Amino acid sequence: MFGFFLQMFLLCAGAFLAGVLLTWLTMRARFADAFEAVPVQARLSIMEEPVMVAPAIKANSRTMMFHTPDSPYYKRMKGDAFFHSPEDARRAGYTMWTPRPRVPAA
Repeated sequence: MFGFFLQMFLLCAGAFLAGVLLTWLTMRARFADAFEAVPVQARLSIMEEPVMVAPAIKANSRTMMFHTPDSPYYKRMKGDAFFHSPEDARRAGYTMWTPRPRVPAA
């Protein structure tokens, strides 16, 4: 029983390694050409970390409203759509938040 398991394991491992090797051999030239096309100044060094720009606009797709960081609800809302600018949100059909009117207590 152990011999059968060992044979199947070696067969699967060999097939996996053969696939990895074939993929690496075919993709090696493509990656080398693409890497050479990038100017040296544009490449990141090992110590540099890429700068991630987070979207500043949160939007709710159910209400079709978006909130900017000026909104008092901005930190509270989770948002299921994100935009980089209010113009992007408006183009997508969202409207900007408006303050809720205060209703006097009766």
